[in-house]
Amino acid sequence: MNLSYLSGGVKAMALLCGILTLFLINSLRRDEGSVKRMLHTYRELSGLVKTKGLNSNLYRRMDGWLKRNGASFHYGEWVDPVRFVTLSLLLGLAGLGTLTTVSLLYGGTAFLVLGSLPAILLLYFNKQDNERQLSELKLVYHALEIQIKAGVYVTDALAECYGSVREKRLRQALLDLAGDIVMKADVYESLDRFQSKFENKYVDSLCIIILQALESGQAVELLRDISEQIKDMEESVLARKKGALDRKLTFCQLGVLTVVLGLALYACVTYMFGAAVMF
Repeated sequence: MNLSYLSGGVKAMALLCGILTLFLINSLRRDEGSVKRMLHTYRELSGLVKTKGLNSNLYRRMDGWLKRNGASFHYGEWVDPVRFVTLSLLLGLAGLGTLTTVSLLYGGTAFLVLGSLPAILLLYFNKQDNERQLSELKLVYHALEIQIKAGVYVTDALAECYGSVREKRLRQALLDLAGDIVMKADVYESLDRFQSKFENKYVDSLCIIILQALESGQAVELLRDISEQIKDMEESVLARKKGALDRKLTFCQLGVLTVVLGLALYACVTYMFGAAVMF
């Protein structure tokens, strides 16, 4: 197949889509009823797909992935697998329709980059959350260790931990967990819901230790060990941030030095040309 014909066809389709989109927007501005009908149709279709999808493994896996990475916290409560995929496709198609008129390669690249942007940003936000939660989790481990040593029952100690946490996402999850415990909900299900809200190995370790404490009553040593691991990880993160800051500072210094040398060289050259003209 001749790629030039394919490229021309895709460009023509992208241009046609743009014209139709502008025509549709212009038409909808004149008819609010059409907008309402379209929104109503979208909600019905979205609800139908969601209802059908709830029974599929793919929907459940994606819903779990969104919850573990804090999608509702970062993007809003409206996020579900159907809307997340719709948003990704719309961004991808917007990039495709915009840049395909320039080049087929640019359009395909824009589709891939913009289409995967919500997922990439979500992973980045979750990584940032995990780094911020290190110091908070260390406090939680330490507080649990002290209270369990003092004879406080592990679930009661856990229900009080949210008070010392300042990181919003972790605090809200601990608050929900404390509410479940106070309402005498099943502890195992409550811990499972709490764990499903994070993609963080130290949260997983916390839940495992609590379960072990409930079953055997021995958790102090494990809490101390994990707390030390978190301390080491926190130091590693701080060292990495310090290294990144040092690199930025070095680049800034090199940039300033380059500008100064450039100005000095320009002044020397200008002076030399001026002297040559005089002679």
